[in-house]
Amino acid sequence: MNPFASPLVLTGNGLLLRDFTDADLPAMVELFDDPDVALRTPIVTPFDLAAARDYLAAMRRTRVEENRLHLAITRPGEDVPLGMVFLRPALCLAGYVVGKAHRRQGLAVRAGQVITGFALRTVGLPHVLLEIEAENVASVAVARALGARLSGAAPIEVTSKGRSLRVDMWIIEPEFA
Repeated sequence: MNPFASPLVLTGNGLLLRDFTDADLPAMVELFDDPDVALRTPIVTPFDLAAARDYLAAMRRTRVEENRLHLAITRPGEDVPLGMVFLRPALCLAGYVVGKAHRRQGLAVRAGQVITGFALRTVGLPHVLLEIEAENVASVAVARALGARLSGAAPIEVTSKGRSLRVDMWIIEPEFA
């Protein structure tokens, strides 16, 4: 069984994580055309319908070429994406984005638990890593709630969209997931 086969649906914690579809393009614009998302992710800005089409095509391409997953965070019975989780197995890397209108509802933690459980138990990764900008207080809180700890690796200095930032590597090990 290929754990990356499409369509993929993961459930847990009152959430349903599923593949993005063409019908999600308008919702993707609403989720990703946000200054906070632009600031903290490599997602292009402004994020319009054309950018959403390009991003969906890239999601599909990297799924086939690299087994990368980009899954919409939804609630069972409600098909509207509230955010996204991703998993890049080759690097043991996961992440999350929650739309502005849906923040402060525990979605990142709950979706993070589902994708981390999938990564560790189904995919068999030895651990899951989260790359988090040191000043991103909300994501640091999510990492801690997921049982992550700083990995001990030196922070990475990155230039993204014309600004310098420090990224810390957080690690979630199987006994904490």
